Amino acid sequence: MNKKAPITPRARKNAIVELLAEEVIDSQDSLVHALKKRGIIVTQATASRDLIEIGAHRGKDQNGRIRYIAPSIPVVPQSNNLLLSASASGNLLVLRTPPGGAQLLAGSLDHSGIQALIGTIAGDDTVLAIASTAQGGARLKEEIEEYLGSSRVKSTARKKISAQSRTQKKK
Repeated sequence: MNKKAPITPRARKNAIVELLAEEVIDSQDSLVHALKKRGIIVTQATASRDLIEIGAHRGKDQNGRIRYIAPSIPVVPQSNNLLLSASASGNLLVLRTPPGGAQLLAGSLDHSGIQALIGTIAGDDTVLAIASTAQGGARLKEEIEEYLGSSRVKSTARKKISAQSRTQKKK
């Protein structure tokens, strides 16, 4: 039996955005069938959640047809260089981006569906992500790396812990 590897939520959402741009998808049921044609099996409930998370809405296209319309911004930042570093402390995660990249990253994370994430606050090149558990910053970092498709993010958490340990030993 030839089993396909499971598709990631990120890839599934990107496939939905592509479908919404290429085809007239007028219901969640038609989305489920269109995804099935691409080899992606989902339930109607999953399709519904994905549509909400990517920000799709029903509206009239230029031909007057009612259909789902995808947002004009990408679901996931496509640049592998958007996240430069990540540092966890307790339930907080500080994410560094190139100048001007924080808003894009924060907006994407807020709509990602990552369960360990309560929310984000973004500046110009820094995002503060808040984990849902008291010590969940490190786990949140892993989930964000998986969501972005990158495990090459520079981590400064170990360096800070080592520095804190040395400071506490001196006291």
